Amino acid sequence: MKKNIVLIHGAGVGGWVYRDVEKILKYYGNNVYSPSLSGMGDKKVLLEKKITLTDYANEIIDVILKNNLTDVYLVGHSFGGAVISVVVEKIPERIKFQIYIDSFFLENGESVLTLFGEKREKELIEISSKEGEGKYLPKRLFGKEHPLIKDMPFYPYLEKVHFNGTGNSIGGAYIDCLDSTGFEHLEKPKKIMRQRVKDRGWEYITLDSNHTPMTKSPARERLIEIIVNLIEKTS
Repeated sequence: MKKNIVLIHGAGVGGWVYRDVEKILKYYGNNVYSPSLSGMGDKKVLLEKKITLTDYANEIIDVILKNNLTDVYLVGHSFGGAVISVVVEKIPERIKFQIYIDSFFLENGESVLTLFGEKREKELIEISSKEGEGKYLPKRLFGKEHPLIKDMPFYPYLEKVHFNGTGNSIGGAYIDCLDSTGFEHLEKPKKIMRQRVKDRGWEYITLDSNHTPMTKSPARERLIEIIVNLIEKTS
């Protein structure tokens, strides 16, 4: 039976980052969607709009509702995990399972910057002010130089979510990439995530990879294997 899978990318990139993962998951007979969030990747033209984290969640919800998807598997990488946490809260009746790849999910009253901690928060505010007119974060923060890596709207990092717990019943899993080279600032939020995963009784899986396992073999193939196994176990 086909599964409905929505892949949500991280900061500064677009749905293209999942190209090979999407191809294989479709080969297995699944319905797979990998939309690009506004103001990033191939939608950078929308950067000037004051986009929020809720806007991003609504974009994913729009994909789900327009395609009348149910029992959806949400897969989010890095910043994309914050988007998942809002989607799950807003339409839990449509979600089957949530998978976080080296990512972070929010709880009531938090913003992405809250998880990063006060020091990193001040750094990002200063960088945005000096290099992004206070509106965006420069693409240099999101990995190696690449023509498809773009600047990222800053407002989604600032929005504090307000949850009432409607999504708490949705299960999940966390994939922890062990090589943090170049993304050492994520260690603080990832430490928080490890404890939350334990508290929620979710499955915790380690992956011998850098922060972007979907972009390079053999980590990409192992990532796909993990996702497929999680879907089979929760079907």
